[in-house]
Amino acid sequence: MKVIVNRVKCKKCGSIIESKYTHDLQYCKCRSIYIDGGTEYQRYGWKGGKAEDWIDFSYSIYGDNSK
Repeated sequence: MKVIVNRVKCKKCGSIIESKYTHDLQYCKCRSIYIDGGTEYQRYGWKGGKAEDWIDFSYSIYGDNSK
């Protein structure tokens, strides 16, 4: 998998947050959700919220497209 864009939107406060590089932990304005990993990996989480409190706007390529 190759991560191109690592971005989510919080349904509670409307913030769109993006992690742009490795270990770039970002929280939304209300601190209900967070994202990390940049283009190396995708890590999402929630604190004081729940899994359905965010919309995934990330873009990744799966598989070997070099052939």
